[in-house]
Amino acid sequence: MELGREKHRLESNDNPAALVVAAHLAAQATRGDMEQRQRLKWQLTRRLYEHGYSRKDILELFRLIDWLMVLPSGLEVAFRKQLINYEQEKIMPYVTSIERLGRQEGRQEGRQEGRQEEAASLVLRLARKRFAGFEPADETVIRQLPLSGLEMLSEALLDFTTIDNLRQWLKAGCQ
Repeated sequence: MELGREKHRLESNDNPAALVVAAHLAAQATRGDMEQRQRLKWQLTRRLYEHGYSRKDILELFRLIDWLMVLPSGLEVAFRKQLINYEQEKIMPYVTSIERLGRQEGRQEGRQEGRQEEAASLVLRLARKRFAGFEPADETVIRQLPLSGLEMLSEALLDFTTIDNLRQWLKAGCQ
């Protein structure tokens, strides 16, 4: 079949426009066969990586292929999983156990910082609402407290009747 040979010639061509034309032909040829369309879309997408295009070029060309070769949602999900797996296996460098440990520690530190920031924000809102004389200097001291100190202060705030009670507690160093 002449169309098949032409499509193959286009797919193997290094010219990015040839890949787009091949995608268009594949979309027309697979109007009634979405599983075949998924296979052809995968072949064309993989070829983008194999031709050694830049990341930017791959994304631009894929956007066109994706637009031309629309898949039903179930097949689209399967295609995306296949693409993610391919990128992790072929494109991304191997991540050593030390790097994974560093990333894990970084995520844990980020979560800890997030919890501390949330606790500080809550304590600050409560203190501002409770004490009319709350000043920026008070906020600075509270923001410097560790998470455990913020937790203790959040409970102690319930017992304070004046801003001076808060400042004495802060001076005492969270005692």
